Amino acid sequence: MTSSVTIRRATAADAEFLLGVRSEPSASRFQPLRSYALERLHNILLSRTSDPLDASFSAKAQWVIESNAIPAGWITLDITSREHGVASVGYTVAEEFRGQRVASRALALVIAAAFDAGELDLSRLEAVAAVENVASHRVLTRNGFRDERIAKGLLVINGVRVDHLRFGLLRPDVVSGRCPS
Repeated sequence: MTSSVTIRRATAADAEFLLGVRSEPSASRFQPLRSYALERLHNILLSRTSDPLDASFSAKAQWVIESNAIPAGWITLDITSREHGVASVGYTVAEEFRGQRVASRALALVIAAAFDAGELDLSRLEAVAAVENVASHRVLTRNGFRDERIAKGLLVINGVRVDHLRFGLLRPDVVSGRCPS
């Protein structure tokens, strides 16, 4: 059975769910996750939902990924340069939903909103994934991201400096149909 994957803007009410996913041992295996108290994450989510997601948006947006209407993870888009139309994306899926292409389908939804001239109107998306995180590499390449080389020792994860692959996706690659869906 194929699941229905949707995304919705994360709200303060999602703080407990997000903390639960963040606390799964595998969630911090490939990414540096900051430790947040429930109230702090609640306040962060409150601040991320106030601005409309349009061509003037220049902050960080966070969505909850749902699979068959059940919260399954999160995905973020962080505008790194509004002037150049560039943002970075990141995602985490709860352990019970992995291997079901949930992240791939959620990322496709964010890409559509990011490049839509009536929504975020961006030109380029970027992502990084630990060299050993093969599952994340698949999610990105399935969505048309191209490997742009290794960034040696880019992030510190669990006290160890980790090499990451850099990935990029340009709006023309999606618009022209060169991006797999």
